[in-house]
Parts: sequence; structure tokens; C-alpha cells
Amino acid sequence: MTRRFCTTLITRTFVYAFVIFMSFTAIAPITIMWMSSLKTSAELYINPLGLPRYWKFENFILAWNKSHLGVYMLNSIKVTIPALALVLICASLAGYALAVFRFKGQLVILSLFLIGLMVPSISIITPLYFTMVDMGLHNTHLGLIFVETAAALPLSIYLMRSSFLDIPRELREAVLTDGGNDFDVFSKVMLPLARPAIMSVTVLSFLQVWNGYLFPLILINTNELLTMPLALSFLQGRYQTDIVLVIAGTTLISLPTILIYILLQRQFIEGIAEGALK
Repeated sequence: MTRRFCTTLITRTFVYAFVIFMSFTAIAPITIMWMSSLKTSAELYINPLGLPRYWKFENFILAWNKSHLGVYMLNSIKVTIPALALVLICASLAGYALAVFRFKGQLVILSLFLIGLMVPSISIITPLYFTMVDMGLHNTHLGLIFVETAAALPLSIYLMRSSFLDIPRELREAVLTDGGNDFDVFSKVMLPLARPAIMSVTVLSFLQVWNGYLFPLILINTNELLTMPLALSFLQGRYQTDIVLVIAGTTLISLPTILIYILLQRQFIEGIAEGALK
């Protein structure tokens, strides 16, 4: 009994130590970023990891005004909300079809989506750029919405399919027996039960689109159309850069992502857990 107790105690100690360490590695960078954004440039170099001596909240105002974050936040909203809506609609429909129906070429289609998870975005930039130019969607928010949606779909479809597979097929058969159709099954049964996966897709897609840097950098040339991550370039001069303002701008950009995660964290974790079990 004593040996078993010691083994359990040691195991739990290692588990708790690992959890504490991982929590620290996740929280520490955010904490340092927040503290650094409230310092002066001189204090940042002298005491980079300590608390601010004087809390300079005006850094946020300077970063907001100097980089015109208001304009670029509106651009990010114009891109993120439509892209997020398209991802949720397409991923839900595709995930339902791949989980419920059996048709020829199903595994091929699923494999193509999974391959999309393994292809680095940087490797398709050149053909993507010329495709957008040929379609007349270069330097437009509409083109950026389509590209960001396509980039977020592979993982989203995988998560939605995994969630739908976890729902008993008998529920679909009961609805069809009662005179319903597949749209009734999808909208009234599957979607409500797949809420954790939907929340996971929402958080991950929002994070990807809102913080997207590569696609806006390549596809948008007009300053008035740039999104928030690219706005930080206006805080960097040719010969010198105010690091504190850059950190303050980064902090402002990260706020919506942190808020979304805090509000949806429980459903997000449940959805990721469901996807990991498939």
C-alpha cells in the first residue's frame, strides 16, 4: 500500500510539474509583452523583464494613432468575418458529407483535404499570386477572403468530420424515418451536437485570419486595404524603430484573439479533444 502510494505521489508530482511548466511557457511571453508595452524605451533596455517603473498607458494611444490601427482594424474585420462565415459553412457541409454519406472517391477527397494540412503556405505563393491577378482579385479584400478561407478549410473540415463521426448514426435514421430529410438532420441534429467542434473551428480560423501576415503581404499592395498585422510596419522607421510602440501595437492586435479564446475556451478544448480521438 505504501509503495503504491509513493508511486502515485511521484507520478502526480511529475504531472503537476509538467503542467505548471507548460503553463508558465504559455503565460510568460504574454505577461512580458504586456509589461514591456507599458515601459519607456530606455527602461525596456535596462530592465526588460521587470515591472514598469512608470505605467505609460499612453503608449497604446501613440501606437494606435501612429500606425492608424483604426483603419486597419476595420479592414481586418471586413476580411475576418466573411472568411469565418465561409469557413464555418463550407467546413460544416463538407464534414457532414464526408462523415455521413458513402460515395465513390470519398477517401480521395478526404486525402486531398488532409494533404492541404501538410502543404506550407509559402510554397504556393507564386501560383496563388498569378491566379489572383488573372481572376482580377489581386489587391482586393474579396480575393484575400477567398484565400484565407481556403487556407483554413483543411483543418476545419477535419475537425467537423471527426465531430460528426462521433454522433450516433441512429439519430439520422430516426429523423429520416419520421419523414425528415438530410437538411433536417444536418441543421436540427448534427449542428447542435457538434457545437464544441464549431467553437474550435471558430477560434482557430479567427486566429489564422486575424493574425494572417503572409497572404495580405503578398496580395494587398494598397496601404488603405492593409490588415492589422501589416500596420505594425508603420511603427518601424528606416533607421530606427521604437520597440515599445511596436510591442504596444502587437498587444492591441492580440486583444481580440485573447478575448475570443477566453469566451470560448471550454468549447474549444472539447472540440479539439473530439478531433484528436478520431
